This record gives sequence, structure tokens and C-alpha cells, in this order.
Amino acid sequence: MARSTNKQIADRVATLKAMILSGSSKSTAVSFAADEWGLSQRQCHRLLARAWEQIRADVQPLDRKDLVAWAVHTLQETAGDAARRGQPAAVVGAVRELSNLCGLSTTSTPRGWKR
Repeated sequence: MARSTNKQIADRVATLKAMILSGSSKSTAVSFAADEWGLSQRQCHRLLARAWEQIRADVQPLDRKDLVAWAVHTLQETAGDAARRGQPAAVVGAVRELSNLCGLSTTSTPRGWKR
């Protein structure tokens, strides 16, 4: 079997990274890679390790303020999308999480935790 080019490897790592970030399990990603690209389990695990390295590198320089800003933006988008789709329960959930994140609610401590 011919060796993969650097471009192929980068594309495969990007695909596995997208799978991980969309919620796929490790076994699902490995099976996909083996079936799709005809790789050994060992090589699939190596590619998956590279994908995880990229994910960790993406969040390493992340500042707490950046993370909170991203979370607020995401929750606002989620609430807006849910409202446009006529999903009031999802709107309430997103607004509740936003309120907790910002410390606006009187019950901003997660359930079961004591202050």
C-alpha cells in the first residue's frame, strides 16, 4: 500500500477532528477511518491522537473571558434559533443557562450544590 501524502493525512485528521467535535465516540471514529481509508487500527489510532492534539491546541491559549464570551454568544444564538423554530422549551433552557452563566438568577448555583 502506498504511503499517504501530507495533504491526505491533514485531511483525514481534520475529518476525525470534526467527528470528535460533533460527538462521535472513539470507536466510531476508528471504525470510520478503517472502513473509509482502509487503514489499520493502529494507524487509525495515530490519526485520532493527532486530531485530539489539534483540539487541545485550539483551547490551550483560551482565556476565561474568551470562553465566557463564546458561551454567551452561543447561548444567545441558540435562544434565537429556537425562537425562530417555535421551540419555547429550548428558548427557556438557553435563557436559563445564560442567566446562570452570567450570575443573574437567584439560583445560579447548580442543583444539589450548596453555597
